[in-house]
Amino acid sequence: MEAIYSMEFNDGKRYETSVLKNITHDSISITNFFNENAAAQAGKPFSLIVYPLSSLKYIRFIDDRMLSMYTKKNIQKNYDLIVKKMDHAKMCPAILDFKDRNGETKVCHFYLTSQGYDLLYEDRGKVYYVEGKVQWE
Repeated sequence: MEAIYSMEFNDGKRYETSVLKNITHDSISITNFFNENAAAQAGKPFSLIVYPLSSLKYIRFIDDRMLSMYTKKNIQKNYDLIVKKMDHAKMCPAILDFKDRNGETKVCHFYLTSQGYDLLYEDRGKVYYVEGKVQWE
C-alpha cells in the first residue's frame, strides 16, 4: 500500500500514477491522481476510487521508460491474488530530503517496474522520477 502501480480495470479505465490506499480480500482503493496538486494541475477533483478486487484486470510494468516499453500482466487469467494484512508498511511512502533543491522534503511513492521499484515525487502538480542515488538512513 501507498505504492503506485500501473493498473487497468474491467471497465477499461487505466490508472498510471494513482496511489494504492487500501486493499482487502474483496476491494481495492486508489487515488485518482498522485496527490491533490497533480489533480489540480489536470483540472480535476482529487478523490478516492474503490473497485471490487476481482475487477483488477491488468498490471503494467515498465521495462524501459526511455523507450516506453511495458510488460502487461493479465491478473485475472494468470495470477491468484493473495491479500495479507500487515501491521504497517516499512518504507511506504518514503520521505526524502533533496540536497540539490536546498534540502526540500518530498513525499515519494514507490512505483513498481520490471526491474524493481522506482521512486516518484510531485512538484508543482507534475510527477517525476527520483534521479540519482538515494541514501537511506
